[in-house]
Amino acid sequence: MIFIPKFKKDLQNSDSFISLGIDKVGIIGVDKKVEIVQENKKYSFYPRISALISLPPNQRGIHMSRSSETIEEVINESVYKPATTIEAVSDRIARKLFKEHPYTSKIEVKLEGKMIIQLKENQHRVIQKSYDVSSIVYGRKNESGVQEFEYYIGAKAMGMSCCPCAIDLSKEYAESVLKNRDDINISSEDMKTLLNILPFASHNQRSIGSINVQVKDINKQQIDVLELIDVIEESMSGRIQSILKRPDEAQLVRTAHLNPLFAEDIVRGMARNFIAKDFPDLGEGEIIFQVESLESIHPYNVYCELKLKYSELRKLILEE
Repeated sequence: MIFIPKFKKDLQNSDSFISLGIDKVGIIGVDKKVEIVQENKKYSFYPRISALISLPPNQRGIHMSRSSETIEEVINESVYKPATTIEAVSDRIARKLFKEHPYTSKIEVKLEGKMIIQLKENQHRVIQKSYDVSSIVYGRKNESGVQEFEYYIGAKAMGMSCCPCAIDLSKEYAESVLKNRDDINISSEDMKTLLNILPFASHNQRSIGSINVQVKDINKQQIDVLELIDVIEESMSGRIQSILKRPDEAQLVRTAHLNPLFAEDIVRGMARNFIAKDFPDLGEGEIIFQVESLESIHPYNVYCELKLKYSELRKLILEE
């Protein structure tokens, strides 16, 4: 028979040596798998979870096991009670943390990781693709015990971009060559038409786009991360693909070079395409659009960011 001692002293709940409140304390780096189930789709999410809380000045430490148990319980619960969104899982953890840590006034929960989905590429091949997605919840509790929550939902996706400047230089060069050839006679009108319909050489990049959205009420303002990913990918010069047969490769290169975009163009395109989607009214919620272009002809990358409130963005786009 194993003797299990009963520990009477609660050291975490004892007085702290120094009367200073702590902003964040808890656990980070908890790797889990979550199944997200919606009406017509299902996908797997592999988040790295962190659960942090504030600590009052007079308390020595937090009850760490309560935080790890909270994560385990919520994740296990999702097996028989699947969540419809990633932020719903974050919300469950945050609310349970308040219950398990009654002494805290602030909570931060992060789920950041890969989402694996099955989709059709080129309308005839089913493949798996992974995307980086995230959900962050900030919870606050006032002296009356009233809880308020703020949510941030984010997604990253990669696309192909072509430099418009290089294409213009290629067009100028081609026009100059054709005009100086004695054996070729093309009218100015035909020259203009050809330069506008033929793809020209440029330098290409893989560009990483991301969108982060602030949500006040996840029940009334549901954001589908797959829709965020679609906004990013459709804002690029072209959609990169895992498998390209020769005809598909030729089509992608032609399409992308007929739609050359700077990083600045992509960010603005994401903002416009976001408003064009059927997302709920996010009011004063903040949206951040970002692009990092992995440059092919420079020893550095290009970064671009646009940050503004949904209400401001909607007004600017609709008044264009």
